[in-house]
Amino acid sequence: MIWRLLLIPAALGLAACQASLPPAPVTAKTITYHCADGHTVQVSYPDTDTAVLTLGGEVHRLRIALSASGARYAGDGWQWWTKGLRDGQLAPLPAGETYASIRGVTCQVR
Repeated sequence: MIWRLLLIPAALGLAACQASLPPAPVTAKTITYHCADGHTVQVSYPDTDTAVLTLGGEVHRLRIALSASGARYAGDGWQWWTKGLRDGQLAPLPAGETYASIRGVTCQVR
């Protein structure tokens, strides 16, 4: 009976340690798209407002942007527009532009 009384503080101490641990980091899944021009784009979505593109070994962080349909992300010289997670459109975004002035290239998950 006395050993049970000794276990209670130990169990409470362990529970307090677990409650104070920082949350585990969320890892975003990376999706690989193959583009009509031969390039490969890897994209991850760490949150609903961000797309992280890896293109030609360079990483570009884009933010959600206004769109009539699909999800459009813009920034760091690129516009990435998707409809679902299988089809995308990649276009260069010149300095000062918030909407790409050229259509860009079609990319798809194979």
